[in-house]
Amino acid sequence: MWETDNKFLNGPFTPWHEETDAFDLEVIGKIPEDLDGALFRTGSNPKFKPRNTDRYHWFEGDGMVYATYLRDGKAAYRNKWVMTDALKVEMEAGEAIYSGFVNGGTAPSLPAGAPPMKNVPNTNVGVLADRLLVFFEGGLPHQMNPQSLETYGTYDFNGDVPFTCTAHYKLDPDTGNMLFYSYMGNNITWYEADRHGKVLDTFAFSTSAPSMFHDFAVSKNYAIFFVTPGLFLAPNIGQGKPGLVWDPAATNNGVEIVTMHRTTHEVRTYRVDETFFPTHFFNAYERGNEIVIEAPRIKERFGTPADRITRPVDSHEWFMNAIPWRWTVNTDTGRVTNQATSHIAGEFPAINPNKVGLEHKFGYFATTRGRDADTMSDGLAKTDLTKETVTVIEGLDDLTNPSEPIFVPRTGAVNEDDGYLLSIWWNRQTELSELCIYDTAEFGRTPLARVKLPGRVPFGFHGSWSDREQIEDSLRVLASEHAN
Repeated sequence: MWETDNKFLNGPFTPWHEETDAFDLEVIGKIPEDLDGALFRTGSNPKFKPRNTDRYHWFEGDGMVYATYLRDGKAAYRNKWVMTDALKVEMEAGEAIYSGFVNGGTAPSLPAGAPPMKNVPNTNVGVLADRLLVFFEGGLPHQMNPQSLETYGTYDFNGDVPFTCTAHYKLDPDTGNMLFYSYMGNNITWYEADRHGKVLDTFAFSTSAPSMFHDFAVSKNYAIFFVTPGLFLAPNIGQGKPGLVWDPAATNNGVEIVTMHRTTHEVRTYRVDETFFPTHFFNAYERGNEIVIEAPRIKERFGTPADRITRPVDSHEWFMNAIPWRWTVNTDTGRVTNQATSHIAGEFPAINPNKVGLEHKFGYFATTRGRDADTMSDGLAKTDLTKETVTVIEGLDDLTNPSEPIFVPRTGAVNEDDGYLLSIWWNRQTELSELCIYDTAEFGRTPLARVKLPGRVPFGFHGSWSDREQIEDSLRVLASEHAN
């Protein structure tokens, strides 16, 4: 829309600027009756033309939340901007003020009183701590009303999380507690909070390099972080240099697997003598004296190589293929073994949320086989680890570029793979989006339902499902807080 060949501003990434309310959406097929709640998703959606369209990166778009509400077999839809202080500054100016933080660019001249760095809550969203929280790991999450999508400012967990908050969290299936962290430079701060946002545990520790700790894994007893050559160098941003840099020398040409015991806070480090970057984690679990960790990994690089800092990687070469992988850490000997779990490139892994920290049999992800140059993903996959098989499905008609799949267990489910997989696809013909709902046990190309959305959800990162009870509990709390 801005006459650029930047991949992150075209095709399924093309920004969508309309805020929409729509009801009784067209459905092909049938929405399962026990899907009673909402799928919340974020998009990376720049409101104004970036200051440097060639250097603009997918990670930098403004946050917009897209909610698809399902009830009684019907669907409604709403999308709104996350109204951050930095976005308000740009709206007042009528143009982009802030420069990019991934590939750098021209340093901005900020108006008086403007936030020094732009918070772009575009990375994850979920009903947590009695409110809809929208995340960006470079700052605090923003809170929204899960029904109206009104923005209420940032949320700091009653003052206990002061600066930044990871965009990735895990929910303990036993307690429902939120497990998360923040990081700045080499320092990680661990948090555990209850369902209402009360912080129950916190612990800070340091790592050997300022890696981009975008995601982590948890097992029954451990929180697990990978120290990789994919560095986040905040000082570069103010100088107009790339903030995400690939520098194997910073980790002595290897990767460190750092574990923190969730009860004792003991920190241990295990070394792997090769470089790679784990994109997002499927899961981790314990088996005797072993910790098993699974994630897609990029072998080549993640970020602009340190030796070409003045020539950032462009949008068409930034992401390399990620292959599903497994690392097994022997906590007695310190030895780490690893192997591929499939050879189908993919991203955005998911499991049944009831299996977080426990041994799982099934995994799901969006495939990234590169079949079309203008898309990122091109199918959905289900992995059966017991049979060592992978089933891949593609979109019907003109549907392509599916989003991260979200697993929702079926009501009363007994088996691990008994549930629904929700993913938003881009329709190449209409240039709009559709929500597709699949049966995970009978995983096939034809979805149970295709919900025609009234707009395009620009290809984004993450989202979550919240049932009606969670949403109604949140609305009651927010009504009490905002009564005056």
